[in-house]
Amino acid sequence: MPSRSAAVDVLADVVGWSGLPKWQPDWQVTERLLGLALPDDYKALLSTIPAGKYAGTVRLNAPTLTGHEGDLLALFREVMLSLKSGRKNPYAAFPKLPGLIPWASFLHPMAGELFWLADQGDPNDWPVVARGADGNWEGFDVGAVAFLIALVRGKLPSKLLAPKLGAPAFRTSQDSPGAPNNTGR
Repeated sequence: MPSRSAAVDVLADVVGWSGLPKWQPDWQVTERLLGLALPDDYKALLSTIPAGKYAGTVRLNAPTLTGHEGDLLALFREVMLSLKSGRKNPYAAFPKLPGLIPWASFLHPMAGELFWLADQGDPNDWPVVARGADGNWEGFDVGAVAFLIALVRGKLPSKLLAPKLGAPAFRTSQDSPGAPNNTGR
């Protein structure tokens, strides 16, 4: 299990989460299938706070046991296909480096995806990139957890996504029917 981080503790406090995830991703499998290490803050996040929706906007799913165990790219299969569809994108798609690796989707005020712009350097330095359904792109020089903290606090400088008015800061999906559970809780 990845060690907790101060940033994840801040996010847990901001969203009011004090429980435990019922499902722990197998990071060794996920990273082996990807061929790259993932950012420590992302691993600490999903080992501390379960998958769910942030600010009624960002849906964060962990690599699942369904289909391709631990395969982050399989979770975002359609997104990866759309990146490689031949449409002109400002960024390459993974496995090209630097290339986009998806880690979440967003719904408000429009639909889209969140990526890391991965390279062969330290994954903890990978910036977040957002792609809106309208084809617009935005870059953020922060990691996943700092991005979510800014979103939930209403301080994310974005034209593509914003907190949904009246939505809770966080809603877990771990208790939804059919949600995975591998810890016996």
